[in-house]
Amino acid sequence: MIPSYPRATNLLFWCLLAISLVAILLFEFGPEQRLNILTDAKMSISTQDDRVHGGRSVTTLIADTPKPTLDCRLRGGYDYPFCELILTLTEPGAGIDLSRFEGIRVQLNVEGQGIQAWRLYLRNYDPVYSTPGDESSHKFNEVLFSADDLGMPQDVRMDVFAPSSWWVQRYSIPLSQQGPDLRHVYAIELASDDKMQPGAYRLTLERMEFYGRWGKPGDFYRYLLMSWLAYGVLLFLIEHLLIGDKLRKARAAKLAAEALSQSLSEQNRRTEEEARYDPLTGALNRLGGEKLLGELGEMPLSLIYIDIDHFKGVNDTHGHPMGDEVLKHMVSEVLRHCDSLCRLVRWGGEEFVLVCLHYEQGRAEALAERIRGALEAYPAWPLGLRITASFGVAERRGDPLERTLKRADEALYQAKKRGRNRVEVE
Repeated sequence: MIPSYPRATNLLFWCLLAISLVAILLFEFGPEQRLNILTDAKMSISTQDDRVHGGRSVTTLIADTPKPTLDCRLRGGYDYPFCELILTLTEPGAGIDLSRFEGIRVQLNVEGQGIQAWRLYLRNYDPVYSTPGDESSHKFNEVLFSADDLGMPQDVRMDVFAPSSWWVQRYSIPLSQQGPDLRHVYAIELASDDKMQPGAYRLTLERMEFYGRWGKPGDFYRYLLMSWLAYGVLLFLIEHLLIGDKLRKARAAKLAAEALSQSLSEQNRRTEEEARYDPLTGALNRLGGEKLLGELGEMPLSLIYIDIDHFKGVNDTHGHPMGDEVLKHMVSEVLRHCDSLCRLVRWGGEEFVLVCLHYEQGRAEALAERIRGALEAYPAWPLGLRITASFGVAERRGDPLERTLKRADEALYQAKKRGRNRVEVE
């Protein structure tokens, strides 16, 4: 599981990045969503005028035209004479969410002798302010088409619509509800402006199409950000679980190593000293070292091969008893720098092998360098001799112990070849 984790997270990152880039490109530059009211919406068309309030204006829906068309005869007799074309989309309680669009493309063609201005209403139903049975209580979101806006296509942004001031005042709408609301539009109305003079007019709704991106930018980028946050949280949780797993395994390995070390110590105490230990130095002898290595199985470790520099000269000049004293001091100083995971083996003569359980190469190299420095600076050598040693370090990398020992020996050979009193790693 662990080796495949980096590859999986890397693949997930690039997939999420690719999806994000494609989504942004499609959102920003892809095809827009559109709603053509004249062709795509199921609606009923009707008219209204001021006769419902006692006026005398007359509105007639022209039936034999391909586009919704009304004839309007504005007449005096009412304070605000008007004619109105009504496109009913749904029942008031249902409505269509037009807030998801960015704008509306409208073309109004007009005829008549006077100056014309027409109001476009998007009627919205909401139980907060709408009263059943009172048609005028449903919000009037409006824009005004003046004479210069008529006869040609006009793009109107949805955020231009605003509630009619007379509606706000008539129903005492609180400030929190006075903004535009296009979430439940049930009807679209075109009404003559109250400033138009009495006369004969004709209005044709040539085009009405809502357009916009597939979703609100705020929502789109919020969801995109949430996706990346979810990826980050998932990554953190997986990392946390993996680190916890590694720590548990490391603790278990340490406990296993300590348990093995304790077991080996107990076994050593039950074994005859002369069979496992070098009587001169107290280190494991060659037999004890080979038995130790045979008991380790596949346990990870590093081997440090140690050889005293110019030891033959000490024996030749000062005699073998003095050489024995040097060996005892050397072993004592080496063991002083080792912990419970290390075992020192006298491999033969002045050669020693330090077996370091659960040591990786860097840790073993640091220990060897520490011992090398300590031996070089050791002040209590017999006869004031200056004794140094060379070190070869090799970490077991799944290969047999014989191969690891050989690599440590080769590293030691390089240390001696390059001037002695140094640490080399194979």
